[in-house]
Amino acid sequence: MRLHIISTLLWLAAGLSFGKAQAQVVAPSRGGEVSILDVTATTIELEFGTSGTGQGRVVAMAATPGGMPVPLVAANGQFYAGHAHYGQGSTLGSGHVVYNGTGHTATVTGLRPGTYYYITNAEYNSDGTSIAYHTRGTSVSVATRSAPVVPLPVELTHFSGSVDERSLATLRWTTATERNSNYFGIERSPDGVTFSEVGQMPAAGFTTQPHAYQWPDPQRLRQRTYYRLRQVDRDGTVKYSPVVPLEPAPRLARALEVYPNPSAGQLINLLAQSYDGEEIRLRITDTLGRVLVAQALTLPDARYLAPLPLPAGTAPGSYILTLTSTTTLTPIQKRFIVSE
Repeated sequence: MRLHIISTLLWLAAGLSFGKAQAQVVAPSRGGEVSILDVTATTIELEFGTSGTGQGRVVAMAATPGGMPVPLVAANGQFYAGHAHYGQGSTLGSGHVVYNGTGHTATVTGLRPGTYYYITNAEYNSDGTSIAYHTRGTSVSVATRSAPVVPLPVELTHFSGSVDERSLATLRWTTATERNSNYFGIERSPDGVTFSEVGQMPAAGFTTQPHAYQWPDPQRLRQRTYYRLRQVDRDGTVKYSPVVPLEPAPRLARALEVYPNPSAGQLINLLAQSYDGEEIRLRITDTLGRVLVAQALTLPDARYLAPLPLPAGTAPGSYILTLTSTTTLTPIQKRFIVSE
């Protein structure tokens, strides 16, 4: 009888243990909100989750152009580390976790002046081994204040850029006076948020006269691109210029011409337009189909003008130029006449 009772107790304990192992953490029934208490050039004070029903909350934020929303969705089963210095917490989407806990306020530091940030709050429940989030709370966007103006020994009076027909940008700027200036760093960005240095220009150092600078970007523009200057003094003091956006040049219509035609004893030229960067195959045949020229080349410019590569002593007559490219399935043909 005693043995039977012990067996029954062991069976009940096993059943309770199994039931506990099968228990699942349920996400909070209501999400939380985020609101802004204070903003400086490098900090944002937040209040969040006062209306949420979770045991705790994860707050994440990301720098975005104009404060546009981006995916910052916490994943069930994933634990995140929060840190109030932006960039030191767990990565979440394109941003970082800046808070994880049961409180309702935090001051985020380490932010960039004059930058928009998108901020979300996910309420959660957890038993320490698993975690479930409610990710449909409210979100907010806010911009940090611009950096305070600090007088520097360089007076920048002009900064602009232009783009030529090959989509190559040239930046130009002018200073009225300089004192103890070191160099200008040219910075480029694809989104107006994250910049990287792509070149440097030595500064004049000491001058009381206007000084003009020019820097050509060797990289061809493929999309809207943002530029700014980082003026560095000899003591390490830094100041940034306004941002200048530049667009690539409108793409020219495709064209293939041979001229003069007939040649009338002149040098024959080839004009190929909007084949820049593509590998093309050029073939010249006579009316009997015999190949005089067959070559592959990559055209460096959007408007390519060069002598037609005819063999020396090509006899007068009618010839056919055939051009194929990596993006054009149908070859283009031009008939031309070599005349005396």
